[in-house]
Amino acid sequence: MSAVLGAELLKLRTTRTPWVIGAVALAGMLLTQALTLVLPRTLRALEGLGGSDAGSHVGAQLSPADTSELLSGLAAATDLGSATAQRSLLDLLGQGPASGSSGVTTLCVLLLGVLAATADFRTGGIVPTALAVPDRLRVLAGKAGATATVALAIGAALALVTAVGLVLAVATTPGAGLAIGPGEALGVWARGLAVMVLLSWLGLAVGTLVRGQVAAIVVVVALALVEPMIQAAALVLTGGATTATSWLPITLGSLASAGQGAAQLFGATSDAGAGLGAAAALAGLVAWAAVLLVVAGAVFRRRDLA
Repeated sequence: MSAVLGAELLKLRTTRTPWVIGAVALAGMLLTQALTLVLPRTLRALEGLGGSDAGSHVGAQLSPADTSELLSGLAAATDLGSATAQRSLLDLLGQGPASGSSGVTTLCVLLLGVLAATADFRTGGIVPTALAVPDRLRVLAGKAGATATVALAIGAALALVTAVGLVLAVATTPGAGLAIGPGEALGVWARGLAVMVLLSWLGLAVGTLVRGQVAAIVVVVALALVEPMIQAAALVLTGGATTATSWLPITLGSLASAGQGAAQLFGATSDAGAGLGAAAALAGLVAWAAVLLVVAGAVFRRRDLA
């Protein structure tokens, strides 16, 4: 098994695409952290303008009172001295208080899994691989191990960026101090790493089932784009009163990593989804990954590789 894992790691390490994926994930996190640091100051500056002038700056035709109330609420939501904002800063999926989006990191790890599964099919290397290791489940397990290793390496780099972002946020925010302890910070990072591994395995399962690299990429990109649309539609139709769509895989990853449910991710103020905690969401994502990998393994064992 160690030989299979080593071979799969070598394939990923000597391919340019995983490095590009890692660079894009880091760039997305750096942008999220920068926006998180800048947004509270921008809101305070707009709030200080007051009156109709502030309303014209935020691009809304609001009364001075409504504008002041809106800006005050946004400033409070992005208060970098609060424990909630600091936990969001450490989130490896990039759901900082200024972003509200997990798109970049999620898509990167999904594509990482797709690449690990489809590269051999694209180049024809799957045939000699299967000849060298007749047990195809060992091959799939090796790909899963290699994908998880790379996802963890990317996650470790993202954790370093978030730690620097938190230090800068506390240091540059007047009156702010660390509102979370080391154990809580490690918990946020641990959940984020677990989610990244599970999402990469989802991509691996999709790639194994689809085989075609371009087609598999289209599938995971469509998943990343369509699921938020489903969430938004469900939120509008039910007024945030349903948690059914919170069990979709990307939403589960968001909830497990940052503790935000689907309704909260889309700005609902109700308690919909509050009962679905991070532990339950992580278990749900494990179930998604396990089911899809089992199906992918069964198909991979029976499929003609030629």
